Amino acid sequence: MNGLPLVLAQHQDAAGSVLRLRVNASNPWFEGHFPQFAILPGVVQIGWAEHYACALYGHPPGLGALEQVKFKRPILPGAELDLVLKPEAASGKLRYEYRDAETSYSAGVLRFRGSP
Repeated sequence: MNGLPLVLAQHQDAAGSVLRLRVNASNPWFEGHFPQFAILPGVVQIGWAEHYACALYGHPPGLGALEQVKFKRPILPGAELDLVLKPEAASGKLRYEYRDAETSYSAGVLRFRGSP
């Protein structure tokens, strides 16, 4: 996927993974969305969560479903935030959340194709 954020740090344990991301103001996904108040499109946030879930947990690319997706606050150019990934092995689902110390920006559940 083009236009990925810069991964500043990564931590993984039995509960899941946390990636510290910087979304540079020059990221191409900000272009035209919106010209006078740039925000990171929601579809990109979902795409990044899918990308890192595939890379870290071996899921094949392609989502079967999205559940409980909520966009709470806009992600702005230059943001530094955490992408928290929590796989649920029994269900084949993966919970994701973009957050910083004070704020949850967006969250949802990804179900990959072929999952129960």
